[in-house]
Amino acid sequence: MNRIAGIFISLIVALFVALPVKADDAEFGLPFDFPVLFSGNFAELRSNHFHGGVDFKTQGAIGKPIHAPADGYISRVTVAPGGYGNALYVTHYNGYTTVYGHLEKFTSEIETLVRERQYRDETFAVDLSFAQDKFPVKRGEIIALSGNTGYSFGPHLHFEVRETESNELVNPLRFYKKHVKDTKPPKALALSLHPRPGKGVVEGLPRKAVRRVVDGRVKDTLRVWGEVGFGIKALDYMDNTSNNYGVYRIELNVDGEQLFSCTMDRVAFTENRLINAWVDYEAYYLSGEWFMRSHLLENNPLRLLSADNNRGWLCVNEQRLYNVEYILADMHGNSTRYRFFVKGDSCAVPPLNSAGSQYLRWDTDNELRDLGMRLRIPKSTLFDDATLRVERTEKPGALSDRYNLNGTTQPLWSGCELLIRLKRTPAEGVGKCYIRCVRGKGGYGVGGTLKDGWMAAEVTSLGCYEIALDTVPPVVKPVNEKQWKRSGCLTFHIGDGETGVKSYKGYIDGEFKLFKFSSKNARLTCNLGSEGVSRGRHSLRLVVTDRAGNETVTEKIFTY
Repeated sequence: MNRIAGIFISLIVALFVALPVKADDAEFGLPFDFPVLFSGNFAELRSNHFHGGVDFKTQGAIGKPIHAPADGYISRVTVAPGGYGNALYVTHYNGYTTVYGHLEKFTSEIETLVRERQYRDETFAVDLSFAQDKFPVKRGEIIALSGNTGYSFGPHLHFEVRETESNELVNPLRFYKKHVKDTKPPKALALSLHPRPGKGVVEGLPRKAVRRVVDGRVKDTLRVWGEVGFGIKALDYMDNTSNNYGVYRIELNVDGEQLFSCTMDRVAFTENRLINAWVDYEAYYLSGEWFMRSHLLENNPLRLLSADNNRGWLCVNEQRLYNVEYILADMHGNSTRYRFFVKGDSCAVPPLNSAGSQYLRWDTDNELRDLGMRLRIPKSTLFDDATLRVERTEKPGALSDRYNLNGTTQPLWSGCELLIRLKRTPAEGVGKCYIRCVRGKGGYGVGGTLKDGWMAAEVTSLGCYEIALDTVPPVVKPVNEKQWKRSGCLTFHIGDGETGVKSYKGYIDGEFKLFKFSSKNARLTCNLGSEGVSRGRHSLRLVVTDRAGNETVTEKIFTY
């Protein structure tokens, strides 16, 4: 073989290796050496998002070796006080990227790079990306150790499979079905019926009704008329574990015709907030229950869902029994059927009552105005048409009046600008002002900047808002201070009840030292041995700042 032919063959081989493998042909090995058990599955319902992967149980321990499931390279690592905590990304040559969250440790080389960046920028949170030739890995190679970092409340491995080109999340169970024992079908816990506003009634009333599933049955036959939608609360189960999971597939049929189905195969990050359009958000907000709608709101293009030409709404216009059937199934073919009836009962359908409210369309730009308040809601921000009432409560002497938009919290697909007029300038300065979302006796800050006498902030739900003043510095409390010398670990609890903690930095003997923060317990910790602090007497200076610029400085002398 001459040299030119050899180069040509090498180029063909390299091109073949670089091309993505078809999805159905891709193979992944297990990322660990122990039996597969899940504590969470793909696309489970979470606050404002779908669960992006699966949670593998790690036998109740941290420090389990994690292996690369296929050839590729480490393309990114992140460190954060919440979320995934320590996370690692591997880009594979089969067209996918795998993600590993809540890790205890990276490889020694990556640990060194992370530490260098943390000290260079004097920050705990980092995000590093790597070129293809920096950290190549082979299938089976150890790439990290499992842990419990970030927003994790027990040792486990959060594992994602993303399509590299689109960065969309795909169901990892498609690659690992053969490793999972599952003979248990999903189960329904409750059903809901939703009259379409202004077009339908349930039990003669324009409000939803909920019925529990008892012994696999719905005992009541509800009377309905006009257009109604269905919803279901359901969970899945697996062998050898007491955990429950999200349901892979839901199908709704009426009189043998399919009205709706959903299949949890893939989801894009841009679709995450559409979870609030799919579920009964009011039920979740008020009671924490997840009812999944089997009908589509007007502005819900979520690809997991499929409906008939009437978007899953049933038109009841005959006085007879309608045969309703739900089919719940998992990826292993286990399924359960639930059959019940609704009875068509002719009655008057009251028109949509919008008296005293403003009618907003989801497919146009909208603006709410009141004395001292403006809210711009761009087209496609609402999930459906809505009637919203603005209730203003005067607060003499306050920075602003309080504005309650519709008396509850209605979710939005994306943020929109809220403006509230500042009634007076506080002596502490406008830099301490912020917009607060009021919930019960408490609330939380959504930020805010001054614009020509108005405070402006982006909001992602329609609730109750006012301007507040944050002059209180963050709380910083030592934890188990008497144990510091023995444990070699400085620990503080930090928090801020108004605008939230923005930054934290620790200095020992005048030099920056890394303090790790965990958002799940609000603990700030410095391991003295790991940070190169010698035995002896030392000075500590800890600076914690909130988003309004209030600062708490803690200075201590300690012996290690």
